Amino acid sequence: MTKYITRFAPSPTGNLHIGSARTALLNYIITKKFPSSKYYLRIEDTDKLRSKKEFTQNILDGLSWLGIKWENDIQIQSKRIERHQEVAKKLLEKKYAYKCNCTEEKLNDKREIIKKNKNISKKICIDCKNNNDVQNLSDGFVVRLKLPEDGELLINDKIQGEIVVKNKELDDFILLRKDQTPTYMLSVVVDDNDLGVNFIIRGDDHLNNAFRQFYIYKYLNWKIPEYAHIPLIHGEDGSKLSKRHGAVDVLEFKRNGYLKEAIINNLILLGWSPNNNEIIGIKEIIKSFEINKLSKSSSIFSYNKLNFFNNYYLRKENGFKEFEDYCKNHEKLKNLIETNKDKMELIFETYKKNLNNFSELLDIVDVYFDVNYKINSNESLNKEFKDIAYDFITKLNNTSNWTRDEVQKTIEDFLNIKKLKFPVLGKPLRYLLINSYNGPSISDIFVILGKKDSIDRLNQYIEKINYGRLRR
Repeated sequence: MTKYITRFAPSPTGNLHIGSARTALLNYIITKKFPSSKYYLRIEDTDKLRSKKEFTQNILDGLSWLGIKWENDIQIQSKRIERHQEVAKKLLEKKYAYKCNCTEEKLNDKREIIKKNKNISKKICIDCKNNNDVQNLSDGFVVRLKLPEDGELLINDKIQGEIVVKNKELDDFILLRKDQTPTYMLSVVVDDNDLGVNFIIRGDDHLNNAFRQFYIYKYLNWKIPEYAHIPLIHGEDGSKLSKRHGAVDVLEFKRNGYLKEAIINNLILLGWSPNNNEIIGIKEIIKSFEINKLSKSSSIFSYNKLNFFNNYYLRKENGFKEFEDYCKNHEKLKNLIETNKDKMELIFETYKKNLNNFSELLDIVDVYFDVNYKINSNESLNKEFKDIAYDFITKLNNTSNWTRDEVQKTIEDFLNIKKLKFPVLGKPLRYLLINSYNGPSISDIFVILGKKDSIDRLNQYIEKINYGRLRR
């Protein structure tokens, strides 16, 4: 049985991006699919200026919310610098790396030459490796990996397929900077090797790095992992997904009232199709997912599609329980559900079929809990309604059993007696009750408000047209 050791290695220079969450999810799925596999989390925090603890916490919280679990010990890259330096020095000793003290001006001149002649070697330092004086320096140098000039390298990627790169296309990249701090290119290989990672699933923006990092593995006789480079997620305008497309922080989706099941369902379908069934839970995903069936083309993250999935999951049997949990983190909703849970459940059940997410209820609930509700006095209802309003409200006031069915029957009986079409009665009633012509069915609104509040609101109109006030 295949045993995979995978990892997710975010940098805490920002919140957990939805694209990064997809990478984390795919690594998690693979380890769950194959028994005895392991899934590690590494925080790559060597960028001291941009790395922040709050971003690390956001990443951990986001993964936990999605249900993505990792091995107990989190690898912290900044705590392993001495190990990275040790490996760089070993490469120097074995003559697989060399010291370089080229000036930036000299390197830039070489870069310009390379730009003008696409067929020459991409190696920007050509003198230092054979200069004994440079190799004997004790400071003031960077350490570069020595890559071959001739030949080519083939990598068989699980998603991208067989890819060949000529060695002259690869630069002798830096392993240690002048201050002897390790670069990402070195640290990630050392950390992956020390964890025993044998399958690397990451964005295809790292595809070129696989060829460059190959030689670190080779020179040290380390086992080279398998690779799967997944295409990046794009917005609906075709550009790389970013803040301008809307929420991209995973926890922002949570704050907006999206369910993790919807996020996971949406993410897994970006480039993969599970036998024509769009609705798929994590257990079925783990069972049927095959990473080599993932498309190598970029996928479009659609908010409309996410809303479709989220509406599906929030309408399930445990939808109101999920909404209750959401309310706990919103002061207004928390107070309202503690004040009148039954009314909140009625609102949720009435509106859920049209909800994209729970946050849309933040504004909806206001009109139903407004103890100082006033009908918009600027709105003038038609004469046909005015002529029948008192009679209808009187009949409604006499309804003893205030259930949806009884209220609906009262409305239907009144329309039949008066030989009226529903809009003549329904549209003005909805406006009087919630100050809007748009909304759920009239009988649902009546039930949510209850008899007292419903009659009180309608009485405002009765008083306005000088019929007096109905007594309940």
